[in-house]
Amino acid sequence: MERYYTIDIIINNRNDAYDKVNSLLHQYAKYIKLRVGYPMDKENMAVIFIIFKATNDLLGSFTGKLGQIKSVKVKSIPIT
Repeated sequence: MERYYTIDIIINNRNDAYDKVNSLLHQYAKYIKLRVGYPMDKENMAVIFIIFKATNDLLGSFTGKLGQIKSVKVKSIPIT
């Protein structure tokens, strides 16, 4: 069953992780209903907020792949 989730992505080193994160975001684009990003150039960081609609298995696959990227932290919460 599909449901909505919020996903917070914090990238602590944009130089190392940004391209990998963007690649995954493009792979899962059809499940992303909203994407808001805030790059912090001086700190070499970025924060991305996503509304994601998919099954729990797809959410786990997506967040699991993101979490394996060095310098990336991910948190997801189901919207009830």
